[in-house]
Amino acid sequence: MKNRSFLLVVWLLIWVVAGPAVGESGFEEEVHYFSVIPEQPGGEGSKVQVKEFFLYTCPHCYNLEPHMNNWLKTKPKTVDFERVPAMFNSPDVVMQAKTFYALRLLGVVDELHEKIFHEVHEKGAKLSDQDAMEAFLAQHGVDLEAYRKAMKSFAVQTQARRASVLADRFDVRRVPAIVVDGKYRTGGLDGQTMMELTDYLIAKVEQEKAAKKGQ
Repeated sequence: MKNRSFLLVVWLLIWVVAGPAVGESGFEEEVHYFSVIPEQPGGEGSKVQVKEFFLYTCPHCYNLEPHMNNWLKTKPKTVDFERVPAMFNSPDVVMQAKTFYALRLLGVVDELHEKIFHEVHEKGAKLSDQDAMEAFLAQHGVDLEAYRKAMKSFAVQTQARRASVLADRFDVRRVPAIVVDGKYRTGGLDGQTMMELTDYLIAKVEQEKAAKKGQ
């Protein structure tokens, strides 16, 4: 009995540290990924829509970045990818999310996206208010007047509202989370496993679309 109890404790510790394991049969629904209920619009086209929800202050999102970037280099041409900043109800989170969209409007988000992550997680910067963010952006050559104008623009306000609506629709409560074609959501896995699961779900969606088309 003592040996059995000891083995149970060891197994639980392994599960907590490593997270749910992928068995020989592959990924399992309700274990590694979840269906979005009800299924959301957006996956009706020929391409598969993949959305990554993230926070700049999230260490797991930061750890996912190199795996995500490697995946983006070889992602199928049949996949449309979009980063979506999480819009949890906190002033600093909202400011950072709008900053992402403002930088995208200015055409510099690809250049600064990883640098913001690095500044927060490697240098310990908070970037939790407008002044701190502007100081950081100024160091990287961003026109602050253009940035402030973008932050107040209709385009950024609209995109921020859309991000909030998407998080609600897909029931995103933690990040990083990846939503595939408005049908499946995953999160809580290590970076490489997360991307392998994303590929699995893309293939699953493509098979489902092919089967539906053949009916």
